[in-house]
Amino acid sequence: MRNHLCGWLTVAGLALAFPTLSSNAESQTSNLTSQATQVEYSNGKNLFETTCAVCHGLDGAGGEHAPTIGRGAAAKSKSDSELARILRDGIPGKGMPPFNSLGDLELGSILDYLRFLQAKNETPSDVGNPVHGQRIFFGKGGCADCHAMHGEGHFLSTDLSDFAYDHDANDIRVAIANPQEQQAPPQTLARVMNKSGQLFAGVIRNESNSSLQIQDTDGRYHLFMKYDLLSEERSPVPSMPGDYRNKLSTVEIEDLVSYIVQQSPSSQATDSRSIGQKKKNQIE
Repeated sequence: MRNHLCGWLTVAGLALAFPTLSSNAESQTSNLTSQATQVEYSNGKNLFETTCAVCHGLDGAGGEHAPTIGRGAAAKSKSDSELARILRDGIPGKGMPPFNSLGDLELGSILDYLRFLQAKNETPSDVGNPVHGQRIFFGKGGCADCHAMHGEGHFLSTDLSDFAYDHDANDIRVAIANPQEQQAPPQTLARVMNKSGQLFAGVIRNESNSSLQIQDTDGRYHLFMKYDLLSEERSPVPSMPGDYRNKLSTVEIEDLVSYIVQQSPSSQATDSRSIGQKKKNQIE
């Protein structure tokens, strides 16, 4: 009887020990995985800072020589394979050098870190109602008085048709609600009269010592030789209104942001891919 009890206790002890050993093994595996992830993150961060940050910035926000890749919709919408190809082969026509000498492992680490930056800077862009946003753009907001969207509106300021291509939702939100934080280059309006007595007005788009090109509010371009002009007047383009926080509600601003984001070809392409994938999943 005693031997039987001892045997039972021994078996029970082993049974109790197994979960403990299993738990310890799982903990060790988890720790090893966490350490490996940290090493990989650190390696990707170091590689990014030594090879990419000189042009794209430490946070991928872009600079004088390269576009944003940490926040811009253009980079976010590209697949991993597309970004890997760009890292490997570069974009010679745009000054992006190839980094194929680093090898696939290192390039993969850079790509992982870039995705980390993009996720860190992610701002919801679909929280608003783009249909309502369109009404605000062409109505209450008065955006179309200065801005154009796919040929509609006016061309006194930036054409916003493709603005979301390299500006994320937060950039657009700040431009609307806090325009003073933007460092947009100044633009100039010109009102000129040629020797035939015709008057033209618009934003100066190009100028040299001998010529002047302006774009009128309807988007048409006019090129003049300066010796053909009888008169010329200049004034700054009206600045972005700073009262949208009072003019529009928070919901209306989000609707406007959503509308502008969805007008970018890159956003439309992303939406199309998303819809196509949903259909594929439904079929499968």
